[in-house]
Amino acid sequence: MGSLARGAPALRAGSSHRCTGIPVSIGVAPSRTLAKVATGIAKKQPAYGGVCVLEADHPATRAHLGRMPVTDVWGVASRTGEKLARLRIHTALDLREANPSEIRRRFGIVLERTLWELRGQDVIRLDDIDQKRQNIMTSRTFGSTTGRLEDLREAVRSHAQAGAEKVRRQQSVARAVMVFLSTPRFRSDLPQDFPSLPLTLPRPTDDSRLIVAAAQRALEAIYRPGLLYAKAGVMMVDLADREGMQLDWLEGQQTEAERQQSAKVMGVMDALNREFGRGTVTLGGRRQDERWRQRHARQTPRFLTSWDELPSVRMG
Repeated sequence: MGSLARGAPALRAGSSHRCTGIPVSIGVAPSRTLAKVATGIAKKQPAYGGVCVLEADHPATRAHLGRMPVTDVWGVASRTGEKLARLRIHTALDLREANPSEIRRRFGIVLERTLWELRGQDVIRLDDIDQKRQNIMTSRTFGSTTGRLEDLREAVRSHAQAGAEKVRRQQSVARAVMVFLSTPRFRSDLPQDFPSLPLTLPRPTDDSRLIVAAAQRALEAIYRPGLLYAKAGVMMVDLADREGMQLDWLEGQQTEAERQQSAKVMGVMDALNREFGRGTVTLGGRRQDERWRQRHARQTPRFLTSWDELPSVRMG
């Protein structure tokens, strides 16, 4: 860690801070969680000059952790913070000094790893962070409630396509798909319904066409006319690695030519959507009066990511 600490100032001086003026903060510590703490200190306290080095057992490290609310620790959510507070664990230092076995028994191995990280032990690996997901959910609350089946079909089709794209992005295939609907939970004056239905796919696939078709069949089975729905979602279930998957001879098999054709079609679709924007190529058309889409009426301008929304400056 000594060489990193010595080289961090030079790294910052030669970074984008010099070229663009964008602030850069560097945190150096023996574990990833402590490094995140150090980065936050370097960002908020100018005295560190943009670089903060934390040693695991140094008094300064303990002092910083003692002033840091436990919910500011990487991976500790507010609800977990409330449970920790009932155990008189209010700061990052309190969590560091807690009994690891008790933390694991009450909260699980993830929070126990955070405890050890705060003690300077590097136990969170990159493959733990980047591990492929076993299920992928795509859902949105509607811009306005709707009971029209055509609106729900469009919403489910859009969510299924987005989920299938995420499946391909992590190089997986889905064995099943689940569709769910929800009426407005807080409208006691309306009938309530929260149906869901999983359907097994003909074969493990990442092809949007098969996934959308299955999702539409599930929607037809759970839809109840006369109800107003406020939300729909699609979950890709039982994901497996695309390359290492073991085939089942009972499942409908796909020829190599069909597999290559599917991969080529999906690859072209994904490439066009990356190049020209999401939704450039979709399955099925889009109407102008889509009631289910969110309105985004008060969306913050995207000055840093959209050329069309750059602010204009008039001189003279």
